[in-house]
Amino acid sequence: MKHLCLLKYLFILFVGYFLISCASNSEIQPKKVLEINPHGILSLMWDKNILSASYSGSFIPIVDNNAIFTADTKGNIFRLDNTDGTIIKKFNIGNTLLSGVGVSSDTIFVTNDKAYLLSVSKVDGSLKWQAKLPSISIEAPQVFADTVVVRTNDAQLLAFNINDGKLIWVYQKPSPPLTIRATNTFQVIGKEVVLAGQPGGRLALINMITGSAIWENFIAIPKGATDLDKLTDIIIKPVLDNKQIFVATYNGKIASLDVTTNNIIWSKNFSTSQGLTIDEKNVYAVNQDSIVYCFDKNSGMLIWKNDELQYNNLGTPVIFGNYILTVDREGFINLFARDNGKLISRVASALKGGVSLPIIDGRGVVIQSANGHIAKILQ
Repeated sequence: MKHLCLLKYLFILFVGYFLISCASNSEIQPKKVLEINPHGILSLMWDKNILSASYSGSFIPIVDNNAIFTADTKGNIFRLDNTDGTIIKKFNIGNTLLSGVGVSSDTIFVTNDKAYLLSVSKVDGSLKWQAKLPSISIEAPQVFADTVVVRTNDAQLLAFNINDGKLIWVYQKPSPPLTIRATNTFQVIGKEVVLAGQPGGRLALINMITGSAIWENFIAIPKGATDLDKLTDIIIKPVLDNKQIFVATYNGKIASLDVTTNNIIWSKNFSTSQGLTIDEKNVYAVNQDSIVYCFDKNSGMLIWKNDELQYNNLGTPVIFGNYILTVDREGFINLFARDNGKLISRVASALKGGVSLPIIDGRGVVIQSANGHIAKILQ
């Protein structure tokens, strides 16, 4: 009898475990949505499979004088025709590269696996100079005037003179013991400032000339008992619109700040590593579960949200005419209506494995994927 009771008890435990496992697994499964493209809204202008496989966020194309500059991990630097994607020039600089490019009038800047910032001639791919970094950098350098700015993996920001590689300044703050690998955290704005997201939920406005902080503010305060619980990093590029800054954190908040006073205008509980985009009225963001949100820019009020593609690993959203465009890890290009969030189009592409920050250019959006494709989506 005792054995029968024990067997019955074990059977109940097994069934309970099975049901819990099924429920848990069903919660994290992507929502399946068939391909849709009414009236041919979405189409590729061109798609080239010319790059080596690379980390999805690090290699962001740059559009410069109607040409596209990009790079890959095997040391190849490309200049592509913007209209059809054909290769105008290709250099191999004999380095394993970790980031995409920054571009000046005559120079291309990249970082390598030996923790160097490299200055490469646009004309022939020759090395002009190299500068040693305190640690590797997987985030594309940014250039303005005679300065190139780099962020390293230990969250230091460094500025170098583009002509000779001389170090101008370093901005560094203590980092938490555990941080998230970040590829898109800062924005050079005009001649005067750099807007930079930092580990621990800190946002800083930095003087471009001196490297000193004009102000710093915590968008979200790390909470929890463990280092993992306290992960509250800003790992997306802040967006400046007039005098208003929009930013979001992983495991924290989405917020709007006044750029002059650094006062928080509004904030909402939110978690993202995928960036955000804005139009004249709203802020659009994709959270960690791939739910698409639309907030009012001035008040932070939720306008709409769409969970049709929940758990589908959506990438950074971008404005695309009357729509919001985002590409998921399976290569589907998705369009959501800006006014009501309705999923309008979902079209398969070869852009798989995760994509870089989408770059808007004229009638299209240029996107590079981790599996070696670069494409222009027609608007």
